Amino acid sequence: ECSNMAREGLRTLVVAKKTITPEHYQDFEQRLMKARLQTIDRNRRVNEVIETLERDMELLCVTGVEDKLQEN
Repeated sequence: ECSNMAREGLRTLVVAKKTITPEHYQDFEQRLMKARLQTIDRNRRVNEVIETLERDMELLCVTGVEDKLQEN
């Protein structure tokens, strides 16, 4: 459905959730901080860590908003 909305020119937004334990969050936070301190491939490493958190989420909704160009 999200692809259909995008093809129709709508700005899409997907909302999802995931419950994590405090231990899981602490592990994520440590890996993220370590990635942010890297001098080589920092952006790639940070994105890889973030992507691990964005897996296995529960889809809540998909929205499509018409976003017409504004004058001025």
